[in-house]
Amino acid sequence: MKSLRSRAVAGGAVWATVVTVAGTNAVGSYLDNLTLSRFDEFLTARHAQVVVALANSHGEAEEMPHQIGDPVYQRPFSGTYWQAQSDDGRVLVSRSMADTLLPAIPSPGTDPTVQNLTGPANQELRALSQEVMLDDGSTWIVKVALSTNAMEADQNELRRRLNVSFAFVGVLAIAGALLIVWFTLRPLSQLRRDVIARHEYEGELPTEDYPLEVRPLVIEINNLLDRNRDIVDRSRRQTADLAHAIKTPSSVLRNELFELQLSGAAVQSGINALDRLDAQLNRSFARMKASQDGASEKEVTSLDVSLARLGRAFTALAKNKHREVILDIPPDLHAKINQIDFEEILGNLLDNALKWSNTAICLSAASSDEWVQISVEDDGDGIAQDGEKRVLISGQRLDETKPGTGLGLAIASDLVAAYQGTIDVGRSQTMGGARIAVKLPCAE
Repeated sequence: MKSLRSRAVAGGAVWATVVTVAGTNAVGSYLDNLTLSRFDEFLTARHAQVVVALANSHGEAEEMPHQIGDPVYQRPFSGTYWQAQSDDGRVLVSRSMADTLLPAIPSPGTDPTVQNLTGPANQELRALSQEVMLDDGSTWIVKVALSTNAMEADQNELRRRLNVSFAFVGVLAIAGALLIVWFTLRPLSQLRRDVIARHEYEGELPTEDYPLEVRPLVIEINNLLDRNRDIVDRSRRQTADLAHAIKTPSSVLRNELFELQLSGAAVQSGINALDRLDAQLNRSFARMKASQDGASEKEVTSLDVSLARLGRAFTALAKNKHREVILDIPPDLHAKINQIDFEEILGNLLDNALKWSNTAICLSAASSDEWVQISVEDDGDGIAQDGEKRVLISGQRLDETKPGTGLGLAIASDLVAAYQGTIDVGRSQTMGGARIAVKLPCAE
């Protein structure tokens, strides 16, 4: 069980169950003993009543019913019985016993003896027996017995109500455990949201907003974020220094190769190699810029201006190549992206479409509550299905017959990913050629 919430809830539920069961048994045992004690007190009172009646009647059987007027002793097998046996062998019994006697109790003695036994009509009885001496010097063994059915019924009813009550308490305890877990883990949920927010906004986590037990963790996360920023910044600086260090010699080599080419030397392969090197450098610069601008600043760009400007520029280029540019752009489009980066992405897509189209290319856009989608389609031969993913890989060229470095779509893909967008390569359903769709987060 890896979840803290599951552990806490399970622990609370187990503890509530243990407490409920233990409490039910403890209170139930106490109530059972209390009920039995009250029953024995009533049994003792009945016994004293019989002893007084026996003393007043001087052991005369005909006088006993007059001395004990309780009708419960008159009804046969009523569950309430008395029996008196003298030292000279006389036996007096209540009319409720009919023609039976209570089971013998071994040597009751002068102290009261209480025990359970089976009496008339197989009734379960609780009996009190004691040897008493009357004023006339006679000794009697007096027994009083009561049915335990009513007591057991009361105990069962108390147990039932007790189980219901403690079950309700257990449910409340589990609900309380859930509430405590939710309240206790709220700082961790807030910490998670704050850490996610730091993907978009710079700054440290507010340590003072968290409980004392969580603050050390927050401090360590802040330290980790600071170390990561330092590492990323150093890597960016080193990459930029390396790219600039390569760019200058590359420019010198390009000039030298152009001069050799003017003098008739065959250096086109070297120029092509430098073109690929420059494209890789441009890609590195683009990725660094996107990671700095797109991920942290969250710029918002009005796409209407950029789309209109690119549409005009590529319409002019298309006319020179006897091709047509179709524009389908609704107004009021806004996306979370830097304007220069957006124009670089779309420029690469339009440049590819113009290069591979036959007669026309189409630039369209659409928006929803969360996304802005820009699609570039052409009427060329399209991209084979097995090449739709490869064209987004750096340096992958599916057709070597036309000039290029194979990095345009890779650069576009890197920039789109830096702004939490997606790029999809497929076939145009309307024009038959390639279709490249870019989805960027929408902004107000």
